Amino acid sequence: MYILVCNIVIYIVMLLLSIAFFILLERKVMSSIQRRRGPNIVGFFGLLQPFADAIKLLLKELLYTSNANIVIFFAAPIFTFICTLTIWLVIPFIPNYAILNMPFSVLFLLAISSLSVHGIIFSGWSSNSKYAFLGSIRSASQMISYEITISTIYLTVVMISGSFSLIEIVNSQEYIWYIFPLFPI
Repeated sequence: MYILVCNIVIYIVMLLLSIAFFILLERKVMSSIQRRRGPNIVGFFGLLQPFADAIKLLLKELLYTSNANIVIFFAAPIFTFICTLTIWLVIPFIPNYAILNMPFSVLFLLAISSLSVHGIIFSGWSSNSKYAFLGSIRSASQMISYEITISTIYLTVVMISGSFSLIEIVNSQEYIWYIFPLFPI
């Protein structure tokens, strides 16, 4: 049990660090496209910028409207964040190993990603503002339209591999990666 908890904590920390540095890479690419300097002041070539952003985020003042439902207002982003992290549990980064090995991991991935839409709707609804609620409905409908497209892509890969398990899908790409025969998708 202790080893499983340690693996999950290490997994989450590495995931958050990689996401932070991918955001840094995106910011550097966008600044070069827009011919700006970009994040290069904090540390060597801006490599400490994700840590500065995390400290700034943790020290921010919590703001909410006076007639907001405070419990739902603060629970909705936490729910969305937990759903996002839960998706990564079924993705195999090491051959033949995922933290949550399931025979229907593709369906689990689709189910959890559709649950995160509820966190977006709850965050707009809990503010008791019709503009925030309409914005959350718009964001939720956009997320649902993306999920329909990605579900079609997932099902194409499932039909070719013959399995709903992500580990078996990875193992079935022994001779050719599916990105080549499915490139237009």
